Amino acid sequence: MSNKLEVRLLGKFDVRRDGKSITIASRPAQSLFAYLILSAGTSHRREKLAGFLWPDSLEETARDNLRHALWRMRKALPSNPNAEFILADDLSVAFNASAEYSLDVAELEKLSESTSADELMAVLSEYHGELLPGFYDEWVVLEREHLNSIFEHKMARLMSLLQDERRWLDILDWGERWIKLGQKPEPAYRALMTAHAVKGDMSKVAATYERCVKSLREFGIEPSEQTKALYEDLKSGKEIPKTASLATKSAGKEAASNIPIPLTSFIGRQKELKEIAKLLSSSRLLTLTGPGGVGKTRLAIQSANDAIKKFKDGVFWVALVGLSDGNLIPQEIAQSLNVREVSNEPIIETLKTYLKPKDLLIILDNCEHLIRACAQYAEQLLAACPQLKILATSIEALGLFNETTWQVPSLPLPEMQGPLSLKELQEFASIELFDERAGKAKSGFALDERNASSIAQICRRLDGIPLAIELAAARIKVLSVDEIAARLDDRFSLLTAGSRTAIPRHQTLRATIDWSYDLLTEPERVLLRRLSVFAGGFTLKAAEAVCSQGMKRSDILDLLGRLVDKSFVIVEADSKISETHYRLLETIRQYALEKLMGTEEVREVRDQHLEFYLSMAEKSESNIFSNDSAAWFTQLDREIDNIRAAMEWSTNSGKAGAALQMAGSLVYFWFAHGPVGSEWHDRVQQALARSEGKERTLARAKALNGIGFMYWADIYPIDRHPELEEALSIGRELGDPWNTATALRNLGLLENIRGNYPEARALLEQSLLIWREMGPEGKTGSAWTLMFLGDVALNHYEAEWARSLFEETITILKELGDINFLAYSIRRLAQLAWREGDYQKAIALCKKSLNLNQEVGDPRGVMACLAGFGDIAVAQGKFERAARLMAAVETQLSAIGIRLLHIDKMEYDRNLAQLRAQYDEKSLTKFWAKGKSMSLDEAIAFALEKT
Repeated sequence: MSNKLEVRLLGKFDVRRDGKSITIASRPAQSLFAYLILSAGTSHRREKLAGFLWPDSLEETARDNLRHALWRMRKALPSNPNAEFILADDLSVAFNASAEYSLDVAELEKLSESTSADELMAVLSEYHGELLPGFYDEWVVLEREHLNSIFEHKMARLMSLLQDERRWLDILDWGERWIKLGQKPEPAYRALMTAHAVKGDMSKVAATYERCVKSLREFGIEPSEQTKALYEDLKSGKEIPKTASLATKSAGKEAASNIPIPLTSFIGRQKELKEIAKLLSSSRLLTLTGPGGVGKTRLAIQSANDAIKKFKDGVFWVALVGLSDGNLIPQEIAQSLNVREVSNEPIIETLKTYLKPKDLLIILDNCEHLIRACAQYAEQLLAACPQLKILATSIEALGLFNETTWQVPSLPLPEMQGPLSLKELQEFASIELFDERAGKAKSGFALDERNASSIAQICRRLDGIPLAIELAAARIKVLSVDEIAARLDDRFSLLTAGSRTAIPRHQTLRATIDWSYDLLTEPERVLLRRLSVFAGGFTLKAAEAVCSQGMKRSDILDLLGRLVDKSFVIVEADSKISETHYRLLETIRQYALEKLMGTEEVREVRDQHLEFYLSMAEKSESNIFSNDSAAWFTQLDREIDNIRAAMEWSTNSGKAGAALQMAGSLVYFWFAHGPVGSEWHDRVQQALARSEGKERTLARAKALNGIGFMYWADIYPIDRHPELEEALSIGRELGDPWNTATALRNLGLLENIRGNYPEARALLEQSLLIWREMGPEGKTGSAWTLMFLGDVALNHYEAEWARSLFEETITILKELGDINFLAYSIRRLAQLAWREGDYQKAIALCKKSLNLNQEVGDPRGVMACLAGFGDIAVAQGKFERAARLMAAVETQLSAIGIRLLHIDKMEYDRNLAQLRAQYDEKSLTKFWAKGKSMSLDEAIAFALEKT
């Protein structure tokens, strides 16, 4: 039985499954359901949702209403084993876009300008009237208006296509449908008159015209001149044109327009069009901003088409791209409006007089190179003409009072984590754009299993910028998608195959960015070049430290703000970090980096970048296992690309010692965050190989100590005793207690792995003595060493000694605020508890350890806790539960690419062997398969729900 929901909101509220109606009892619950499904995939915070849907209620009442409506809605909806329809937690609510459902509104919105007449009829036949009739919420009214506009536009296009194809019977059918469902559509009457005339039935031509006149007079208006002229031509027996203009016009005065007709289809952007329509309804000046190639003009064209019916005096396009003199802007506007100059009167005054009574929209396209003049003339016209609205496109805002600016985003991109099916990939507009344009460039090309990964990579690396994606797709004529993806490091040479008819700056990617770059002042260009050394983003503090050579630090903020205004820099807010973060789109960063490489300052800027992130790494070391650990982990996670770039520069520029310092300071950060056995090790080995003469420095000793610790953490295939022995000898030679104590501790860890418990204990006790002699500076080292001594005692089955060591460790770690290893020590106490049969205590401790590991984002710790729950289940004889948990652990470890720590792995393997010995193979296989199918979140929920 299918679990797919069939939802119809056009002309009725109807929810069905398998043809059977589903009743959502109350109107508020219906309204909530409709709002959620219309914005499927968007997570809404509960307090905002409550205030939005119940704006006239007190906050507490609104939240109670939301809870009640949500309860009614979820009670009515069927359960779905594949994906729940409603995703809700304490903070937010969303309709699951991945669930199986169909929505008539979505089908209407998906229709493109390239859709055939038959395809249009198939979708439009499901349009049974306006959105949610009988609902009067403010949001419904706005959405209803937007969808009515889409319906009217699609019907007009259908009429035009049917007339082009001379399908007169279909016109008679669909013309009447439109009149029944539309808002007095003149194009429908004109199409019907033409169809009746072709069939020779002039009495019906006259009757249809009379129906049109009567219908429009109900609104107090007369038919347009176009409709009158058509009727007179048909009545007088003049030749019937093969193709009549059936463009959507407002009833009454004919709504003129000169909107450009693109040669390519419009893909995606439905949410953006809705947002622009809402903003345009409440603002008289709306400026679409964004970097070159992001699709501002194309989005403005589509928005203009959607807006035609809302302006009775028309929508007019003013292209400024070829204009070099701002003083000529009024002439360009006048030419678009077909307004003639009046002698002895400035053209701007003539425009004011003409536009003052008009309900009209002007689109000023490509304002950035004439920004001051555009702002000046827009301000004058808006002040003089109360019904005039202006939609502008520009790299930067016009900067006027009451101007609304809206940043045009790149096209949505698939996430890098995890493979996606072809169906899932096709839902991303960036993928759809490449697929469609490449199919036009090369007959037979299509997205498939073989090329999907490379196409996704191309779209991601091009930041979802439509122009760049189109230029890349054009290369499919001479290169495979794999070759295109491989050549994107030199994208400015690759992406040069634009349309010959496009404006010059859209014919190559470099020309697009050149246009924007040339509009910058020299100080703005200098800062942009320097910002290109940041990988993945930066803070203002970082920009001031790295980019201020020859500038005042106080000037950086102002220049950065101007680069944000001009769409070169993107602002990224993150509630987890108090500092604002900025970034360059990767394409712009590569362009700016190329400019920087051509200057003499490149080495100095890179050195400053290295110095800043080395300082951050060293500062993090003393804070990463403190009360501020979560904040530091979050910051380092965000800066990981800059850390990598700094290490690469130091390794390759004769400063390998700095790379070793960074690696040594960040070893525990890398340890706590996923697969540590490859990247960190490779970077350290490269730096060690390039450090001059293998100097016996503290930085080298620290890096070698890190290698030994990583061996313990991830079990490298090669024994790391030699590295630790060298670290120990350097520490002793240079009289450095930190490296000496660390090397002794790490050697003890390795002996513990080998099962040499007396030797491990002796080494760890030597380390502990040095840490304690260091006083307060050695407190963290003492705690860790006590903890690892506890591991030795645990492995040696000295339970009471182990317990006392872990409890002493926990006391110190709580004082230090070290959550990471606090979770580790608590897990060890849980291990003691389940070995002794105290399962409830073991479960409680495992939960506590799991919560701490989730708080700091330690995947290895999370997996060890899940393994712990499995170990407990084996000890309890709950073999079904154990099989599912242990299968989930193995599956997730493989997916993440990490291993359990040695002591956790020993306990897991012991319990797994016991499970296999005591549980029948058939049942084990059955429940093992169930565990393998669980996601990490599902496995965690399963581990917690039955404890």
